Order: sequence, then structure tokens, then C-alpha cells
Amino acid sequence: MDKYCIRLLSLLFPFTASAYNLQRITVHDPSIVWEPSLQSYYIFGSHKAAAASTDLMRWISITPKWGTQTNNNASNAAAFKTNLTTTIKIKGEEVTFGNFDAHAWSAAITKNDKNENWTIDGNMWAPDVIYNKAMKKWCMYLSINGFKWNSSIILLTADRIAGPYKYQGPVIFSGFNLTSEAKTDYKLTDLQLAIGQQTSLPARYKVGSKWPDRWPHCIDPCVFYDEEDKLWMAYGSWSGGIWIIELNEETGLRDYDVTYPSIGGSTNAVTSDPYFGKKIAGGCYVSGEGPYIEHIGDYYFLFVSYGFFDSTGGYQMRVFRSSNPNGPYVDANGTSAIFSDWRLNYGPGGNTRGVNIFGAYSDWGYQATGAYGERSQGHNSIIAAEDGRTYLVYHTRFQNYPGNLEAHQVRVHQVFQNADGWLVAAPFEYTGEQVKSEDIATTQQIATDQIPGTYQLLVHSYGLNHADRAYNKPSEIELKADGTISGSRTGTWSVTEGTSYINIKINSTEFKGVMVEQTLEPKNEKAAAFTAMAKNGTTIWGYKSETAGYKTAINDVKTATPGKDGAVYDMLGRRVSTPLQKGIYIKDGRKFIVK
Repeated sequence: MDKYCIRLLSLLFPFTASAYNLQRITVHDPSIVWEPSLQSYYIFGSHKAAAASTDLMRWISITPKWGTQTNNNASNAAAFKTNLTTTIKIKGEEVTFGNFDAHAWSAAITKNDKNENWTIDGNMWAPDVIYNKAMKKWCMYLSINGFKWNSSIILLTADRIAGPYKYQGPVIFSGFNLTSEAKTDYKLTDLQLAIGQQTSLPARYKVGSKWPDRWPHCIDPCVFYDEEDKLWMAYGSWSGGIWIIELNEETGLRDYDVTYPSIGGSTNAVTSDPYFGKKIAGGCYVSGEGPYIEHIGDYYFLFVSYGFFDSTGGYQMRVFRSSNPNGPYVDANGTSAIFSDWRLNYGPGGNTRGVNIFGAYSDWGYQATGAYGERSQGHNSIIAAEDGRTYLVYHTRFQNYPGNLEAHQVRVHQVFQNADGWLVAAPFEYTGEQVKSEDIATTQQIATDQIPGTYQLLVHSYGLNHADRAYNKPSEIELKADGTISGSRTGTWSVTEGTSYINIKINSTEFKGVMVEQTLEPKNEKAAAFTAMAKNGTTIWGYKSETAGYKTAINDVKTATPGKDGAVYDMLGRRVSTPLQKGIYIKDGRKFIVK
């Protein structure tokens, strides 16, 4: 897509906070990136799906192109046979890189367990796109999947974000010596470039069909710069867990000068390996895929999707954090993201490791109801955007989508940090709300005396029976002016004055969260809402269901006086603008007179 098309998009769908203007898109495993020269967001997903938007609400579909040395619109089969990088430097010495046929590696096992023929068209999975500042190129890291674990993650580069993307070389391989035909011989990979010349495949990799118990499946890349501008790639799916390696900022490929020790290499509880790098999550065939890491506030946050991705598979995003890009990553209880033995970690009886940012739910607001209740949300990305907000982007399936139980769409929610720095997701889709991440700690978006009232409360519990399409649904509570809670749950609530932090205690469990105004999509109806999480990883959402009086109040013409910070606050205590002069201001249909 060129600049003309992006500008046309902005004309067709001008910015507005009206939720009913949402333009849906279908992209599985969406990875988001910002293109500053086009002032647009792009999401890339599996099977060559992609989309673009100027406002995160209205999306249009695009199709990235593959290229070769002679063809800017190459076929899928031809695009990954010959890499363009021919030499690299290791320890300052220039060495031959060689050619690595990523297509052939993934096609080594020609039929799957159902005796179906392998085809690359259905096996280009979960790309992640990033702009490399040193190369001045758009870099796509793409999984080329095989039927077993004979997969690879490769680097493609382009001058424009929509392509054509050309194959530069592999970043990492999995599945050495899985076939008797030597089509997955380690000599066909970059293993010896990374760990030195070998007379034979090291014994620790000679595990055959037990590969997934110990070693990673090289798919699902997430590439990011840390706060010191080092480039990293996290990757992995189920199998031996989620791993991370350092990349070379100048080439975008693996940094062959970085070495990793062998720790536990003869056991399934291996945590470090000279070729695969450092394990940061999962392992021992515990579920977990689609890692995504983003630095937000003072932490690196790791998202991993547990369970199977279909509508009855229990797919669910879990969150961990660390002070370092390569871990250790822990949940709110301080429990490691790494498993040292197999255990069920989703569904009934599943382990509750990782913060459950939200899960399957329905009967919520006006959109996620009936057949359109959300379930199996996951394989997300997250972006701390240049507009001062943080957005969570994921694909969701539905409770009973008409005609197709596996239909899916992309959703975007704004994300905030609570008083403890943990992430909490807004209860409704992003529809142009103007509160920024920094505003949560410095402004009170909902005035204390406007909080009491009747709320719908949604508890995102662990352990749902997804095989029966179970989901969480709301119940009614009342937040009383005296700080108590009654109704379906009892407890107490309080706010930190001058901030948007709210504390909610239900029975003996304390939830720390954020209270903001939300739009009840797909209508343009506003409501006070909270999102909060407990130390045990459970999250709750709530919104004020006494909307009639609330709407009348905010539509009244009120007189506002600038506060000490120069901002103007409405009658509910929400900051609405920072005017430099007196006058009448209109925001979201509300009128304010500044004296």
C-alpha cells in the first residue's frame, strides 16, 4: 500500500470516536507495527494476511508481496529457496554464509499424520515486522512451518512496509535429523556457524520424535529492541518452550558472536543451549505459543497464549514480566514462566501460572453478546504507541459465529498499568478514547462522588470448560458511597484521589486497577468502567449500568475552571482539554465553558 492509498483510507474513514464506525478485519496471529511516514498502523498475520489502519478502528486488508533477485511478485514456493545474504562476520572475520533452502527444510516431511500433502501455502505462520534502524529496512521475521518440528524462522527485508519482501537468510532452525532421508541434516542449517564445526550432530539434539519434550519449535517470532537498543528475537511454540536469542543490529540475522552456555542440555528441563539460546517460558511440552515482548513503564512484559487456538481449545493470554529483556519472567505471584515438568496449564484443573489478562466472556455490553461472545482470544501483539497509549491487539473467535464456529476477527483494547505496574486491559474495544498511559497516575478520570452506583461485574476466572464452550458472564453489584460493595459479591472499594487508580476487595481478594470512561461498542454510549487484577492473576472488569442518569449529567452544559495544571475538568472530574484561552469547547458531544 502506498501513501496515496493510506491517505485515501483516512478520507474514507476520518477520525472520530463513534464506535459504530468500526471496520472489522480478519488476520490470524496479528502482529502490530507503526509506520511513521504513512502515519498508519499495520498488522501482519499468518498465511500472508495483513491490514492497515490510521486509527486502530477502521482496517482495510492488504497483501504483502514476496520478491527474489529477479521477481518482485514471486510465488510462495520460490520466495524462500535462495537467500540474498552470502557473507557474514563472525568474531570480526568475514565467512561464507552459504545458501539455506528454507522451503526444502520445511517440506522434508511430505505428508502429515492424515496422509495429506504438505504445501507451503498453509504454512507461512505468524510473521513479525520491525523497522531496522541500522539497515534502514523493514524486516519481516517469518515462520516456515513443517509437519513435525522441521521449521525455520527466516528474515526478509523490504524498502516499503507492504513489500516486496526478499529472503535474506535464516535466523534459526528446529528439527535436526527427523527424517531417515537426511532432508533435515544439521549440515543444511546454520548450526555450525553458531556453535562451531561438528564431526556429527551433538548427542543432546539426537532425540528424534521426542524433540518437543526438550527443544523448541522454531516458529512464532517476536523481534524487539531493548532499552539499550539491542535487538532480540523471542520465539517458540509448545514443545520445548519459549526461547530468546540476540540478533545482529547491522544484519538483522542472528548475532553469531553471542554465545550461550549449555545448562540442562541432557534433560527436558534444559534452560540454556549454545544454539537455541536461553529459555524464558514453558517447556516439557506444556502449552504456550505466540510470545510477544514489549517494554512498558519499568518492565518488559511477556505475553504467551496457552491452550489450543480453536474455539473449544481454551486459548488464553497469560502475562509475565521482567526487568531484563531475556528474563527471568515471573507472574504477579513471583512464579517463573518456565516449567520444569509437564502439567496442564489451561482449562478445568489447569495450572494458574501467568496473569489471566482476560478470557472467554459474553453478555457483556452490546457487542460481546449471544453468538458474538468472545472466546479463544490470543496470539496477540502489544504496542506502546507514539500517541502515548498502549494497545493490545489479538484475534478472537466467537461463542457461536453464524455459519462458522472457527471464524475470527481482530480486536484492539487499550491497556493501562495499575499501581503495582501490572497491565490491565480496558473492558471494551478502543474507540478513540483520549486518555493516555501517563494520565492514569496523574489525573482522576472519574470523580470519586460519581463512582457509586450499580455495575456489571465480570470476573475472568481460570479453569473454564472450553470443550463445552463455557464462558464468564457478568453479575450485578453496587459500589456504595460508604466504600462498601453489595449485590452478587460483597467487599469494599476505594480510589487514590488525584489518580485513576482503584482498589476493589471482594471477599478477601484485593484487586488493583484503573477506572476510566469507556464506550459501549458498537453504540456510542459512555460509561464509567474499571479493570483490575489480583496477585493470584485473576482479573475483573466492571462498568456502570446506571447509564441514563450518567448520560444526562455529562450532556449538561457546565462551567469549568482550569486546574493548577492548566487543564480543564468536567463535572465528573475528567480532564477534557488543555485550552490556552477562554471560550466554549466541545468534546465528544459535551459542551464546556471556560472562564
